[in-house]
Amino acid sequence: MRLLFLLILLTWATLTYAQTDRHSLTFRDDVGRELTLRTPLKRVVVFNRYTTEFVRAVAGMQPVVGVDIDSARSRSYWPTVTPSMLAGQGQTSPNYEAIVAMQPDAVFFPRNSDWQKAATVLGRFGIPVVVVTAWDVLKHEENVTLFGQLFGQPQRAAKLNAFYRRYRDLLAQRLQNLPMAQRKRVYIEEVGAYKTLLKGSGWHDMVEIGGGINVFGDVRILNQSSARGSVQGFSIDPEEIIARRPDVIVKLEPGQYEPHSRAFSSQVLEALAARPGFDRLPAVRNGQVYHISYYLAGGCSKIIGALQIAKWLYPDRFRDIDPDRVMRTWLEDFQQVPAPGGYTASLAELRK
Repeated sequence: MRLLFLLILLTWATLTYAQTDRHSLTFRDDVGRELTLRTPLKRVVVFNRYTTEFVRAVAGMQPVVGVDIDSARSRSYWPTVTPSMLAGQGQTSPNYEAIVAMQPDAVFFPRNSDWQKAATVLGRFGIPVVVVTAWDVLKHEENVTLFGQLFGQPQRAAKLNAFYRRYRDLLAQRLQNLPMAQRKRVYIEEVGAYKTLLKGSGWHDMVEIGGGINVFGDVRILNQSSARGSVQGFSIDPEEIIARRPDVIVKLEPGQYEPHSRAFSSQVLEALAARPGFDRLPAVRNGQVYHISYYLAGGCSKIIGALQIAKWLYPDRFRDIDPDRVMRTWLEDFQQVPAPGGYTASLAELRK
């Protein structure tokens, strides 16, 4: 009965809402569906922090009427988000009643969400679901361009694309003559111990764009037991890491806007380096063990994370590049929040 009441309310609101300044836009979303929406979008619900960042960079936060728990609980990073804007616990568990009550023009989900069910449920209420995967570094420009069209902000979208393209092209230029045989081999681990990232995740692409070779980049998820996880977090045996002998280890943690403390980084990296057999790894022997926050690593479609990895792997080629300064521009100019810094740490530096 409650959903029926909300459907009637939403239908009434749609019929009485003047849209004289809006136009139709037909496009294909990230899973190839052809959609037609009235633009510019005035009210949207957004799942996945990276998508919300794109919306804020291109259109500001005024159109955002609902977010998932990741944005709702980080008040310092999302100062305009209130508890009443919570639209679900995450991209696989939306609160449909709350979303319908928000009367959005559209709801955004990434492709690794439960978007199919959301499209079916919300479609009954005339609410379109748009699949946009903002964490995909390889789709940055087309995603941002689409947001510029959807929100009627093509110039702001072009500015963001220019910012991204500047560093993407810089990385490609400085790494183009680096032979594959000389590229550093990287073991990248997410928050969980012995959980790596595979091809198909944005983190794998971040390592490759930064000039590294993901030591587990050859693992194909379709050939693996589902119990081991997904491309976004795949469980591996410690012996597998030792056998692949990474030159560099990058630990992703934690997922928070506030920078991690030096003591926290030291604890994380010392524990990692002390794992059985890790003392034999080139990365540990050469002091190439690093801690990076998800916020810097994921900044602007992970291009800032790729810059940081490139600087760690090839300091001579990137001596003049300061990833912290690039991050400051992303946060202050595009996200309109302060840039605290301190998002990375090196085990070698911490031991000095």
